[in-house]
Amino acid sequence: MKTPLNRFAIYLLALGAFVTGTAEFVVSGILEIISADLHISIAAAGQLITVYSLSYAIGALVLVMLTAKFNRKKVLMYALLTFIAGNIVALCSSNFGMLMLSRIILASSGGLYTVIATSYAARLASPQKQGNAIATVITGFSVSLVLGVPFGTLIAAYLDWRYIYLIIAVVTLLNLLLLQKFIPKFEGASPVPLKQQLLLIKDKQVISGLATTVFWILGYTMVFAYIAPMLSELAGFSIEMISSALLVLGVSAFIGSRFGGYAVDRWGPVRTILISLILHSATLFVLTSTTASTVTLLMTIMIWGAATWTTTPANQFYLISLRPQSSEVVLSFNTAFMNIGMTLGAGLGGIVIEYTNIQHMGWIGGITVLLAVVTASYSFGIGVRKRSQNIG
Repeated sequence: MKTPLNRFAIYLLALGAFVTGTAEFVVSGILEIISADLHISIAAAGQLITVYSLSYAIGALVLVMLTAKFNRKKVLMYALLTFIAGNIVALCSSNFGMLMLSRIILASSGGLYTVIATSYAARLASPQKQGNAIATVITGFSVSLVLGVPFGTLIAAYLDWRYIYLIIAVVTLLNLLLLQKFIPKFEGASPVPLKQQLLLIKDKQVISGLATTVFWILGYTMVFAYIAPMLSELAGFSIEMISSALLVLGVSAFIGSRFGGYAVDRWGPVRTILISLILHSATLFVLTSTTASTVTLLMTIMIWGAATWTTTPANQFYLISLRPQSSEVVLSFNTAFMNIGMTLGAGLGGIVIEYTNIQHMGWIGGITVLLAVVTASYSFGIGVRKRSQNIG
């Protein structure tokens, strides 16, 4: 049952998602500052996002498998301790290589934390509220866009950008101490054999659901990773205006992630996923054409953020519903695939900037999200056919 204590524990898990999300996303808002400080190109600085995403996927998949038999609370605590260490490395980074190392440490521990925290939240909630519990943890990520990224960007405008990581480390330490006190212990399970895990992703319904994750996050990351230079170049935004735009995006993402959990519990994941993906694609197609008007641009960013983050809890819930007995494994694959999509998105976005024009980013991202609509529809269609066969 979802007691008040369990509800508080879920909020603490969401706070952990907030700090890991801030560490991941804040780079997008200060990309130009890091580029100038470390004397590297913006495209090279963008690879900090690529490396983070790739390392996050490893943490979410490999580290989750390696730690499956251990007490989940202990693993959660050690993941946060390692995350704090990664922030200290970032704080002390004096060159690009050291900053890259910090990103690897932060991402690996963050990926491990996120999978376990999401699984924890679902286990703490009552069955009819699991979608909402998952959405609460994901809301931590969207709140990092609401608060962490814009305020981190604002801090970087007046102080050394490295101090952002000191603040993240302090908040993470406080969260660790609270989690240690308030979350219950869950024992580890016998690790699922690799052969069985590979059979899981051979399921066409599951793999097409995971492909949906790859395509929508790829389209999103292509634009989000380079949102600061895009707003600066196409709309003439200052660092303060970019911070405000990121705040608008973050508030919309927060609303979307909360609405996604509500929509799943009320209308189911299928309708929620399809509508949110179509809106997501549409906003990317028109994004760069709205830069002449600040109001229109901000309204487009609002719809973009809300639609994108509505998809997140809905697709996670959908994938868990396909294999409820292997929820942590499914979440591991989904988180890994999500970060593979982020890796590809950041890399492809860098290529677009390097060899074409940043104005092309929107429509290319929109086409990518349309591919997610196709894979999602395919997955849902398999489910419909399976139910028909069972009835027959």
